[in-house]
Amino acid sequence: MATCFIVAAMVEAVLEELARPGLVAFDVLGALGLASLVVRRTRPVVTLGVITVSGVVGTTCTALFWPDAPDSGGVWILALLLATYSLGAHGAARSLALGAVLPLVVVSSADVTTRSGWDRISGILFVTVFVGLLPTAVGRLVRVRRTRLVVLHEQHDRIVWSQHAQQESAVLAERLRATERLQPTLVEGLRDLAGAAEAGVPPGEVEASARALLGRTREEVVALTAPLATSATEDVPDLDHLSSLRVAAQRWAVLGAGAVVVGLSVEAASTLSLRAPEWVVVPAALAVGIPMAMTWWRPLPAVALAWVAAAAYSRSVAPLGDSLSGTAITMSLAFAVAALSSRRAAAVGLMVCLLGHVAGVGTSDPFGDGLLLTLSWLGGVAVNEVSRLVEQARTNNELLAREQATAAGRAVLDERLRIAREIHDAIGHSLTVVALQAGAARRLADHDAAQSRQVMLTVAEVAAEGAAVLTSETSVDVAALVERVRATGTVIDLELAEEAWVDPEQRLIAYRVVQEGLTNALRHAPRSRVSVVVRRERDGVLVAVANSVPEQSGAGAGTSRGLAGLRERVLACAGEVAWGPGADGGFELRAWLPPTRVAAS
Repeated sequence: MATCFIVAAMVEAVLEELARPGLVAFDVLGALGLASLVVRRTRPVVTLGVITVSGVVGTTCTALFWPDAPDSGGVWILALLLATYSLGAHGAARSLALGAVLPLVVVSSADVTTRSGWDRISGILFVTVFVGLLPTAVGRLVRVRRTRLVVLHEQHDRIVWSQHAQQESAVLAERLRATERLQPTLVEGLRDLAGAAEAGVPPGEVEASARALLGRTREEVVALTAPLATSATEDVPDLDHLSSLRVAAQRWAVLGAGAVVVGLSVEAASTLSLRAPEWVVVPAALAVGIPMAMTWWRPLPAVALAWVAAAAYSRSVAPLGDSLSGTAITMSLAFAVAALSSRRAAAVGLMVCLLGHVAGVGTSDPFGDGLLLTLSWLGGVAVNEVSRLVEQARTNNELLAREQATAAGRAVLDERLRIAREIHDAIGHSLTVVALQAGAARRLADHDAAQSRQVMLTVAEVAAEGAAVLTSETSVDVAALVERVRATGTVIDLELAEEAWVDPEQRLIAYRVVQEGLTNALRHAPRSRVSVVVRRERDGVLVAVANSVPEQSGAGAGTSRGLAGLRERVLACAGEVAWGPGADGGFELRAWLPPTRVAAS
């Protein structure tokens, strides 16, 4: 930006002072002082001081050596305006007074030899107010709003942290309650089954106990997946940052309108050429000021009415071209319509202000006047945008605070569903295998007691592992899982690529896929041939469990709760899962886990 200002100042000097080579060289050299704009954010006082000194030196030397040179320096006025805005936005509070004092020093040194009387006073007032005070105030307002935004973001972080803490507390409490409820029913039941199998209890009794415990397990799964009673979610409040902004702007709109009315009245009596009787001046000035005072209520209509009144004043009472009041009206209305309107209305307001300025004030420098109006409009847009962000952050924080209890309830529900999946996937599988193996041992007991005893030892091992699931002491050994199911007499073909096992979470998900597939085969396709495949595919891991057409009917259609829970597990890690009839008429379950969780072998 500093480079743009330097180039613009040099071009302005060449275009306006081409007939004075010495003045052109002086102005081009002085334009280098605008390089101080580089530090306008970190050292705003330095920037403003350098521009002030450069302005004073420049106007003094021009008056001494080129007294007949015309009054110019529009780029320097814009640079001074940017510097005072930067002082308000980035400077310390104790230095804010410089935003009015230093522009006053610049304009006083410039006008002391070129203007006199009210013309000098109006120039000093204009620069002090609209180049010094107003940009400094706007910059400070933007800084205050941004500081408020930072505070709200910090509040947001605290609320999120509190929400996470509350969720973790709720999850831990629910885990404890579930453990206390499940411990005597499932964990102790599985441990009793393991103990009974090891102690030589008749296989028939172990089988009956396993089937009874399997029924209670299903009841627990149903209970855990029941919906929670939660409070109704409150409606999201509408984000309306303009209401609070307009209320805050009410006082300033009235004060600004009053200043314009006084300015119009004073200038009409001293420097403007009256086209109407003197008694018309004050009512006409009020006709301009009253709509300006209402910009906080209805910005766009008020701005349009104010420009209509200003055009009527300029054409019927006194011309406003090049007057302090005309410039004040232009800047104030452009700023107000941008700061207090929606984005679409602000864009329309900019066009209204451009047309109103041309019709009501007139222009001898369309580029300069248009740039000043646009900068004022952009200042209003900045205030509007920061206010919108502040209001949005405040609303978000309110929503977060309101949703804490709901979020905790969702966390509890998620934990219940997780526990339900663990129970269904692991304990359901274990009990199914225990019941089937105990039945096999019962049939073997009469003619092969040794083999029956060996099967019951496997029953004890499976039951003990099922109990370990609820106490977080389980393993995820697919090969061992397959061997335990083979002990039931099921024929299983295994293809296991050990190099694919690299991530604990991925390993657990794959283990659950194999476990669910084997459990379904045992329940619904007894005496079928099963194949289990775990290998690399598409840079990820493919897990597939397929069974042939069963030799006898199984337990009938299931609830699909296990497959639904499995889908959630796989999709949660961005994987893919599908199931359905196989090519040979049997059933196949396939899952693919993404490569992001797979390391090189």
